[in-house]
Amino acid sequence: MTDIPRVRRREWTLDIRKRYALMAVLPAIALLAVFVIYPLVLLVIESSQDGFEVYGRVLSSGSGQRAIATTFTGSLVATGIVVLVSSIIGWTIRTTQRRWVHALCWVCVLAPFWMGAVVKNYAIVLLISNKGVVNAGLRALGLDPVQMLYSTPAVVLGISYSLIPFGVLTINAVFQTIDLNLLRNAEVLGSTRSGSIFRVMVPLARPGFIASGAIVFALSVGFYVTPVVLGGAQSPFLATLIQANILQYFDLPAAAALSVILLVVALLVMIVTIGLVGVGSVRRAMTRS
Repeated sequence: MTDIPRVRRREWTLDIRKRYALMAVLPAIALLAVFVIYPLVLLVIESSQDGFEVYGRVLSSGSGQRAIATTFTGSLVATGIVVLVSSIIGWTIRTTQRRWVHALCWVCVLAPFWMGAVVKNYAIVLLISNKGVVNAGLRALGLDPVQMLYSTPAVVLGISYSLIPFGVLTINAVFQTIDLNLLRNAEVLGSTRSGSIFRVMVPLARPGFIASGAIVFALSVGFYVTPVVLGGAQSPFLATLIQANILQYFDLPAAAALSVILLVVALLVMIVTIGLVGVGSVRRAMTRS
């Protein structure tokens, strides 16, 4: 009686062979090379055709200095506001026992995601314009109206409102890892409620604060629509100056140099953040958000 050959069956495994993994990643690599790396290389080449002369001209010009100062100062202020507000909202989400408070906080966080950039900015215009809600309330109280539109504080307000969801999602991911029993134990040992927060929660959540601030700052320096709608010519940001160099002055090397400066600053912020909290903390904060 002849033996029947056994058919070797392949067992199911989660491991992917190298060639299949490479085939799956190739489209993403191609897109990254075409739409990210190649344009960045062109920017560097365009901005360095005459050496560093273009960078010197951009950094020494009055418009460039004003745009750089306005952009980085406004972005720092917006980052501080976003981290502070996001911490309050995120900690409320983590600790509240009331479902309606929990749901209300999430609605306030996700509402900006449901609206486009133009809609969000014009909603702020309706609030702070000369005939807006805020000035209407001041007039009702017998006070003089305040000129808030077309100013740097208006731009900071718009950027902060747009980026609060990013701050909350990043910080809340860190808050979820904190054991609330640690704070209760601190109160049992004699600490006050605020003392337990600043001595226990803040040190544990510090990597989340730093990672959130880095992400928000890197995003805020590149805002374009918000400075145009809320700032106007009185509050020039780097993005609007880049647009003016391209469409009005046809100065492509200057626009490329400003773009490279934005990129370098964002990269430096991320490098410093990784150095402070470690690449693992930044990766966990970004993936959990």
